[in-house]
Amino acid sequence: MNKLATDKLTELVEHNSNMLKDAEAGNWEKVTENEFIRQQLIKAFYSVIPGVHETAGVASATKELLLVNEKLTQLACKARDKVKINLAELGKGKSAINAYTKQIC
Repeated sequence: MNKLATDKLTELVEHNSNMLKDAEAGNWEKVTENEFIRQQLIKAFYSVIPGVHETAGVASATKELLLVNEKLTQLACKARDKVKINLAELGKGKSAINAYTKQIC
């Protein structure tokens, strides 16, 4: 790969890994902000057609990106499920407060 393509690929892989670290830390706001940047990096890198001798490197990097993306998706699903549970618990608490309020008022 030429230097520019290698630099773009390195930046994309590092950015993807940093997003995973943010997701593991529960910093979803930062993950969301960085998704737009990641999409731009992906478009920039994959807009250039690699030479035949570069396909193995591109394939390897693509597999790594997909693996990290799968992990991000799994973490996002777990976080979503946690939010659903918390909202359900809040709903139960609100129902209990409403029932109690009706009894004493």
